[in-house]
Amino acid sequence: MRRQGVPSTTKTPDLNIFGYSKMGANHTLAILNELSRVDSASTSLQNDRTGNSMPRSPSHYDNYLRLLRGLPPRLYVCILVDMFFEQVNWQYSVVDRNYFMPQLADFYQAIPSIFSEDPPDISSDVFTFPSLLFQVVGSAFQFLPPDYDRSLDDLCMGRSFDDLAKSYSDSGIEMLALFEKESLNLISVQAGFLRVALLKSFGYVVEAYRMIGQVVADAEEAGLHLESDGMHEGSVEDTPPWLWYHEMRRRVMVNLWLWDSQMSIVLGKPSKANAGNWSITLPLDAPIPSDKSQSVPVERPPSEKPTSFTHRLLEYRLFSQLPGLSKLIHGAFSPGNYLQIQQYQQKMRELAEALPPAFRFENPDTQWDAECPWIKTQREYSCGTTWLSFLVMHRYSMFHIPQSRTGVIICGIKVLQAQERHFRTLSVQHYKLYALAFFTLEAATAIMVVFIAYPTENRDLFATAMLHVKESIARMNAINASNPFAHPAKELVEILMRRAENLYKEVKPSSSPPSSPPQNLLPQDSTPPQYSTVDTETKPSAWQNDGFGFSDYTPPQGQPLDFTHSGTPSTPPNFDLTCGGCIGQYGPVATVVDNVYYTVPDTWDPMIFLERPDSGMVNFTNNGVEGGYGQDSF
Repeated sequence: MRRQGVPSTTKTPDLNIFGYSKMGANHTLAILNELSRVDSASTSLQNDRTGNSMPRSPSHYDNYLRLLRGLPPRLYVCILVDMFFEQVNWQYSVVDRNYFMPQLADFYQAIPSIFSEDPPDISSDVFTFPSLLFQVVGSAFQFLPPDYDRSLDDLCMGRSFDDLAKSYSDSGIEMLALFEKESLNLISVQAGFLRVALLKSFGYVVEAYRMIGQVVADAEEAGLHLESDGMHEGSVEDTPPWLWYHEMRRRVMVNLWLWDSQMSIVLGKPSKANAGNWSITLPLDAPIPSDKSQSVPVERPPSEKPTSFTHRLLEYRLFSQLPGLSKLIHGAFSPGNYLQIQQYQQKMRELAEALPPAFRFENPDTQWDAECPWIKTQREYSCGTTWLSFLVMHRYSMFHIPQSRTGVIICGIKVLQAQERHFRTLSVQHYKLYALAFFTLEAATAIMVVFIAYPTENRDLFATAMLHVKESIARMNAINASNPFAHPAKELVEILMRRAENLYKEVKPSSSPPSSPPQNLLPQDSTPPQYSTVDTETKPSAWQNDGFGFSDYTPPQGQPLDFTHSGTPSTPPNFDLTCGGCIGQYGPVATVVDNVYYTVPDTWDPMIFLERPDSGMVNFTNNGVEGGYGQDSF
């Protein structure tokens, strides 16, 4: 390996400083590279991407070696790697064990050369691998189970395992910053993705959102978003590993797209991934073999055991509607958009009903649950994300369409039910998962907002909704010590719940006929469960398996609704100013007044429902975090 900064015999201008892309053909560097392939005298313009281009200067190389010495001893690394694949990787399957372990062996084999005085050329994959290894080690410490190998205590030195997780992850990010942009590869993108997941579960959502944008940009800079132009040009023996490598690339891009799309649709943030410019195809649902030279990728038969990546592929197909949907719901409400959203609902409904037996939400096939225990958690997680997506669709028009308000409540109940089942599949080390608190907050808040803003509507759903909301509060109490989102989520939901319960008692029901919720939504036991943060085996009351009853609350397709206020009613409209505290800045929340539709704010902000005469606005948005872990890495 040649350290950069050492003069070479042939000097050529480094055009990479101008920021040219490594991909594409319509820019100066690409044209010169094309010329260099024609003119053998210009071969020095070619970039050697297989050799070492890691350090920018000798000092960068020294920093690289310094960070490398910070890895735990190999014995501990092997323990933590096993822990990572057992406790963490099944969440996203962005790394594959049969890929990772040979890379780990190659890295340790290359260490003597890396530390030698005059090291030989070493591939960029070997050099970037420690940045991924740091993230794997950090993630393992983040989700360390109670029965962990006690020899790991030797690494603590008076620190907590969470501190160790952050420290190792920071080292991995610091190492990535030492590499030249042309060294970006699949390994560096995997490392960035694991950093995003770690940040999110530690409560740094803004930082995670910012970094996912950087990871997407790095993946595109490395060309991972582009499909190969043709078959492998090497030997026949090299073709199967080449095909498996491209399968791994496709898996990483699916994960990036899913994460970016789901954060965009739920958090209301701009999408970072422009999949319209991606030409890469979907990966196959095929288990990657340990010996990748003996077979080529072939789709797994439906009758065979699912892989840990199967559910990510299913989620991709299920949420393929999100990019188009996001453009609609992030804008102002319009009747035309509402009709389009109904079409998205119908398409997602069909995709959800077509899920394979092991992952379907109603009466799943559980034959693989014992052999693959992560399937139960993946199933309930997907159920929760699907119902949350439907909730977001209804939330778009909840201030305009009465049926959407009923839809919000029913979808919210479905999310909370899925969250309860999800919780029951988890071990205590997974209580810090971001979705466990966030999905609950989204669903419970949406339910409460509808009851507060429209206390005369959907009263037949109130008792059922309150049961599941109280159940969710009990869950937040159980995970409070582990999950940074649990406490603020619980406090916000409790405030909204008390306000909704008071309005339910004070406001008389309307004379309109009650909504017709699916009968299997109603629980048999009206007593909310009690959890103990010590006794993790305490379980909630029994819950019913629910059917996919979308048809029970889909808004009618018949006579179109009149969304405009045409003319002046003969009598003054009868506004119900007790309906939720949305008075003043936002105006009264009322869309149907004397059977006439009125324009209302297109604002979705649950905090406006916390305004009370005695205490003013209550703010839970900061969560007590100043700055944010990992900000210095962007």
